[in-house]
Amino acid sequence: MIKRTSQAGFSLVEMALYVAILSFMLMIIINILEVMNKSVRRLHAEKSVQSSGVLALERIVRESRDAQSIVVASSTLATSPGVVVLSGVDASSNPRTVIFSLQSGVLHIKENGVDQGALTQSDAKVTSLIFERLTTTHSEALRTQITIESGTSTHYRSEKFYSTTILRGSL
Repeated sequence: MIKRTSQAGFSLVEMALYVAILSFMLMIIINILEVMNKSVRRLHAEKSVQSSGVLALERIVRESRDAQSIVVASSTLATSPGVVVLSGVDASSNPRTVIFSLQSGVLHIKENGVDQGALTQSDAKVTSLIFERLTTTHSEALRTQITIESGTSTHYRSEKFYSTTILRGSL
């Protein structure tokens, strides 16, 4: 009498099929993770450029509106990197000078000669900063153009920001 025994396990063909299916699934997962990683880097660069540009321009506009005049002799106008020196008074009627300048690709602000720090994020670089003085018989205005870039060679983002502000103190 021949006894048959049942063997549990996988055959070589079944094992090869399972390995092929798992390899295919891993390839899909790796591609999805790569696409997500690229998207995160692209979004980070966009966010860095946008937030730096909006913050810097908002501060320049606010300080320009509060200023009485542009100190032309101390400013570098109509060229990049520009420097603008604004003079005015603070809430207590004390003289106040505000300077916007570019240092190593970072936009800085100084109030009364004291550096208040950077207006742009550390991973964003200001590549162009141009200030232009506009005058009429009754008022003075400041036109600002900032170009900010961020990211790497594969996920690079650059954007220009513009603003024109009338100095309230000049009216």
